[in-house]
Amino acid sequence: MSYKEWCAETSAKLQQEEQRIPTLNEIKDYMITVSPSEASKVATNLELPLIFDCLNDSNKEQVELACEVLTMCMNQLSLGESTIRYDIPLERALNHPFTEVKLMALKEIERNIHREEVLYDMCKKHNLLVGVVRCLGEDDVGVAKKAMDILSTVGQTTTGLNTILSNEVIEPLQEVMVISEVVRLRVYELVINIAKESETNFHALESTGIINQILDELNNSDVLLRMNIVELLTHFGLTRHGFRFLETNGVLSKLFSLIDNPNDLLNIQLCEPGILRFFGNMAQKKPIEMLSKYPKLFDRIFSNLESGDLIVIGVSLDTLGVIGSTNEGKCALGSTGNKITYAIKTIVKLLPSLPTEVRVRALNCLENLIRVTERKNDMLQITRKWYQSFGDEPMEIILRYAKNPFSEIKLAGLGLLHAIANQQWGQEEIKNTPGLIEYLLDRNQERIKEAKEVKYDIIKELSTSIIFDQNTLLRLQEYVKEGPFYVRGVTEVAFEGND
Repeated sequence: MSYKEWCAETSAKLQQEEQRIPTLNEIKDYMITVSPSEASKVATNLELPLIFDCLNDSNKEQVELACEVLTMCMNQLSLGESTIRYDIPLERALNHPFTEVKLMALKEIERNIHREEVLYDMCKKHNLLVGVVRCLGEDDVGVAKKAMDILSTVGQTTTGLNTILSNEVIEPLQEVMVISEVVRLRVYELVINIAKESETNFHALESTGIINQILDELNNSDVLLRMNIVELLTHFGLTRHGFRFLETNGVLSKLFSLIDNPNDLLNIQLCEPGILRFFGNMAQKKPIEMLSKYPKLFDRIFSNLESGDLIVIGVSLDTLGVIGSTNEGKCALGSTGNKITYAIKTIVKLLPSLPTEVRVRALNCLENLIRVTERKNDMLQITRKWYQSFGDEPMEIILRYAKNPFSEIKLAGLGLLHAIANQQWGQEEIKNTPGLIEYLLDRNQERIKEAKEVKYDIIKELSTSIIFDQNTLLRLQEYVKEGPFYVRGVTEVAFEGND
């Protein structure tokens, strides 16, 4: 029997209700066993609307099986073919009561729109796009997420964004927003995802009023909603046009005021972590500007280190580390003088008493502050000064954690040692620390892969240094040549023992 005859016979059986489940199973088995080229011919010749009709049933087994077969068949079609030939069945599938059916249709639409011509063609099918919009209001997170992904992709193109902003689509979008707070946040996230991609997108979306509506939510009495808005605005504020808009509209001042009100301690407790992360991300991009405009923010971060609140301490450590990870951020922090020095001393003093998770974040913070990407003299002076503020024996403190038996702490300690190893003053510190080179070269010290890799990176830095004598350099270079996971053979060790 030819594949055309098989397709005709199978299509006829699908029209008989009692034959549907066994016929769907037959199609499924057939598609699995034939070659890709044969499967493609079958998918093109089968009457897929008959399989779509199998979805119009309360029998869950039949519906799920039909979804599976439709996915197998449509995956064999060329991009754009399903959204052109089966746009109405796909549109109906988006309104089906079963989650599986909606997901099947959404996945097929998503597969197709990655081809530009298909996306443009789909923008002409407003009903199909409206169906995707309505999926944003679904209870099932998977369905809503897939719908958001599709609309975000569509909105990245000029044609797609214009279609979303047309009355036929924007009105349903505004309608789903009133379903619940959760759905409203999904729409906000979609808008921010599109707006952050370009200033043109932002101005187009601004005209809808939704962006101003997002800002108004900062006055909402629901603290959790406000914090979700802060997280969205963080992503937006990392763009140049987003930062400018937020600052012009007083959002930065508004956010800081939320954590600078001593009469609202509950609000501060709930809002501060998210707002500090927001400012930390902003300050990483524009540290000097942020310091000049919001000096109280930096004071807040420094004072939080002594708050005793582990959540606030952790977020403040992360924020300080993010700001201090760039040269510009180091300069901004350095300009605070004794404040940053005192903050570093406070972190080092806290280390022994912090729980493991926060201790690792503290060590990561110190690593970010000490690590340099460009070895400029002004940077090296700053990092050396900060290193010296660790205490009388800074290297001893670092090695306490680099040699810790707990892998998380060990890796964080080694990371800090690595940050020091790529600076000349740090190499001098390593050279002048008795037994440190021997510890680094001892392959028996480390058991976990990650620790071996960090040690290797440290030794690689040291192997090109002008600080060490020739004999030490040769040993370091030999280690690098052997690689991070080199294991000495028994014979090799025995010969060395005889020597």
